[in-house]
Amino acid sequence: MLYRLAQFLLWIYFLIYHRMRVRGMMELKKFLASLPPGSPVILAANHESYLDPPAIGVAFPGRLRFIAWDGLFKVPLFAWLIRTLGAVPVSHENKNSAAALLRMTIGFLEDGYSVLIFPEGERTPDGELKPLEGGVALLASKTGVPIVPVWVEGTWEAFPIQYRFPRPRRVTLTFGQPISPASLPGEMPEKDRRRLLLESIKSAFEAMRDDD
Repeated sequence: MLYRLAQFLLWIYFLIYHRMRVRGMMELKKFLASLPPGSPVILAANHESYLDPPAIGVAFPGRLRFIAWDGLFKVPLFAWLIRTLGAVPVSHENKNSAAALLRMTIGFLEDGYSVLIFPEGERTPDGELKPLEGGVALLASKTGVPIVPVWVEGTWEAFPIQYRFPRPRRVTLTFGQPISPASLPGEMPEKDRRRLLLESIKSAFEAMRDDD
């Protein structure tokens, strides 16, 4: 009940203030329906601003978990909204512990929750895609959970890193074609599997960006 309320309130906000549009939703729903009941996915998205997690959270047709800096939880109403949508606060000290975050995220997947990850690691300072870190590829390779790439457009213009409040700019989300670790040869070395998965995410990002 609370989840649907938070989702509804944020959806109204994004729809009115940011004129949000979502692409690839029909294909995403078909893919999710093809999975065994309760199967999670890993959403891998570019990271333009603090608006990215709630925007994806209101659009994704399922329950999410995502790790967020604990500073975002200082505003009570916003904290309630993102926590209800699946945000889990971590301090900067814990954020820098890759092993702890990996264990936490694997636990979410084992509990049946889809997870949202930003492979760039942090927000872009200039609106350009930063180099991707390998954590998402490691997670997918270890768990076998498929990756759904998500391209976020417009949140940097709406809420760049140097601004304190969002501006009314259009936001567009594009859900891309799933990337399945199971499609890779089983005998492939782990390092090569991770590299191919990361390259597939980057290629998906570039294709969706160029399609805007």
